[in-house]
Amino acid sequence: MPIIVGISLRVAGKIYSFDPGNESYYLGERVLVETSRGTELGTVRQPPYEVPNEQVPQGLKRVLRRATDADLRKDAANRDRETHALEACRRHIERLSLPMRLIDAQYTFDGSHVLINFQAESRVDFRELVRELGRELHTRIELRQVGVRDEAKLLDGYGMCGRRLCCSAFLTSFAPVGINMAKAQGLALNPQKISGACGRLMCCLAFEHEHYSELRVGMPKMNARIDTPRGAGKVTKVNALARQVEVTIPGEDSPIWFSMDELYPESAPPCATGACGGCQRHEHQDAEPAPVAVMSPSETDAPAPPRRNRRRRPKSTNPQGEAPRQAAPPTSSEGERAQHHPRHDAPRDAETPRPSADDKPPAPDGAAPRAFPSGRYRPRRRR
Repeated sequence: MPIIVGISLRVAGKIYSFDPGNESYYLGERVLVETSRGTELGTVRQPPYEVPNEQVPQGLKRVLRRATDADLRKDAANRDRETHALEACRRHIERLSLPMRLIDAQYTFDGSHVLINFQAESRVDFRELVRELGRELHTRIELRQVGVRDEAKLLDGYGMCGRRLCCSAFLTSFAPVGINMAKAQGLALNPQKISGACGRLMCCLAFEHEHYSELRVGMPKMNARIDTPRGAGKVTKVNALARQVEVTIPGEDSPIWFSMDELYPESAPPCATGACGGCQRHEHQDAEPAPVAVMSPSETDAPAPPRRNRRRRPKSTNPQGEAPRQAAPPTSSEGERAQHHPRHDAPRDAETPRPSADDKPPAPDGAAPRAFPSGRYRPRRRR
């Protein structure tokens, strides 16, 4: 099977697949790779591993070689060039009065390409800016507009927890985060408490959402009416980690906390999926059930069920043996029998003569006759 290696070009950047060739690379090793923008310096994040043929990416690039000390010194010189490129870009932005905010610049290893990231509220026409930068930097210029989450990832920083931002430290991609994750964890819906440095919901809310969802299985929801040993009440708080609920009971001075074992002492909590999220009631639910002996009715003392006899009535005769009577044709309100078509009233086995052409009624005056399969004429409508 083909062998590929995972390499990222930036710290906590996206991991790309490359062809290692016949070489063996180790985790954290610096290598030179060939990309669509030219030669770049990357870090091995996934050692070489085998993949099926159908999972090999299209247009797989190869790893050129391991990085040397001279390559690392050249990469440090490129960092200095990035600072100069940002200063030049910022100067031209002020002169052209463009509504954009610079974030950073990234030079390729060979210096033939520079990528400048910026943030703006709307689309910006930066064609004149690209021409001015090309004349000053003498290299290929690429400007890319990013969002607020990518801006925080590129600028780096520290969160309210005191640690480095997750997106800059280890996250390679952004997962969708919803307000329902904060509700499931019982957090206060205060934007200042659940928002990160980018102004969006914190990415760490998604880390424990699955664990909280498993713990809340079988627990009553907020504002639900439940029965407790102290009486019926309303659920005001839910602590999924401790598997406890706070219930407000009429007549009590303050809300009371109950554990799930106190609410359901005899039986397991009502679980929709059969999993209790860590409760000890279902710790043996995965065990194999005891064998059940299946016995026939003859081996037991229970009497056999009575057998039902179904009779079918004959189709040709009635119970008295007489021929079935034909239903009389329906009558009108005046007591006279309604007129029916002879083909429909006659029995199926009888031969009914078809109407001839001489029996057709004449067409009304002033209207073009139109023949129908039934032998009647119908006047056409005048326009």
